[in-house]
This record gives sequence, structure tokens and C-alpha cells, in this order.
Amino acid sequence: MDKYEDFSARECLVPLVEINDFSPAFAKLAERSIQKYGRVSNSARAMANSDDLAVAARSFLSDIWTGGSLGLELAYLVRLIVSNLNSCVYCSTHQIKALVKMGIDEEKIQNIHDFRAHPAFSARERLALEYGAALTQDSANISDKIAAGLVAEFSPEERVELTIIAAGMGMLNRINDGLRVPIEDASKDTAEAVAASFEG
Repeated sequence: MDKYEDFSARECLVPLVEINDFSPAFAKLAERSIQKYGRVSNSARAMANSDDLAVAARSFLSDIWTGGSLGLELAYLVRLIVSNLNSCVYCSTHQIKALVKMGIDEEKIQNIHDFRAHPAFSARERLALEYGAALTQDSANISDKIAAGLVAEFSPEERVELTIIAAGMGMLNRINDGLRVPIEDASKDTAEAVAASFEG
């Protein structure tokens, strides 16, 4: 069984709550999602099984996804490298779809694992992605070289934002993979390509 077949064969550990059954607080978050993305994700529908903690988590994630002073493109690229390193098919699929919709250079999307050398990435992007990767793989042992590059290029505000965005993405990877959230029908083609890229 290949990675996509394995991913798509998993049974979600919780029911996917219908939007009409969302609590009032969760329904407000759903409205924001519909306005921003035109849909409510299966991830949100799964998390809707818990009200207080899920509302807090979704509110936090929604707020940090703006990218702060870093801007959306860099924030989404960091989210993509984190999701890829965590082998999260669900989250990687959504990051790719968002980057494509934003009109980001497809060379960056297709070569995210080669960010250190590929010419599509700027020096600033390389530093951010290097830090996001190191934070994901071993946050206690980020090299002095990476730390020095981060300090030289990014303001204290940006360093905190990068850390929160990368850590928040890692949290969402674990929520979606832990609960075995299925990909939405409209995203299955992208998810299959993502899963195949993890096998290479």
C-alpha cells in the first residue's frame, strides 16, 4: 500500500460535525473560514467535537496564519516545510493549494525540500525555512549558525512570529494526523501528489 492509499484508508477517529451542528462560538469561526477560504475544512469539522479547547485552538491558529509582519508568502512557505517534514499529507495539501491560489512561484512549491540550493528561493527565505526545519526536527539543538543567521536577518518581532508559525503548524499537523482527518474530495488529486512526493 502506498502512502496515499494508507492515508486515505484511515478512518477518522471522530465524527466530522455538520456545520449546522456547530456550537455558536464554533459557528463564528466557521463564518470566518467561509469568508476567507470559501469552505469549512474537515479539520475544523473534526475539532468541532470539542467546544472550548477547539474554539481556543482554532482562534489561535486563525490569528497566527496572517503571517504578522512576515507576510503571507513567507508564512505559508514555512508552514509547507514544517508540514512536509512531519509528513502530514492533509496539511501539506492545504498549504500547496493556498500557495497556488496566491500565485506563488511553482518552482518554490515543487522544490521546497531543496530550498537550501534552489535558485527560486531568496536568501531570506532560505534562512526562514532553515529555521523552521530545525525547529521542527530538533528545537533543543538548533545550530549556532542558524541562530546567528536568524538574528542577522530578522527582527526580534519576526523571529518570534517565525517560531510561533512553525510551532503552530507542527501542532496542527499532529491534530490532523492524530485524529486521522480525511482530505476533502476537492483536494484529493493534490493530496495524492503530495503523498507520492513523500515516498521519493
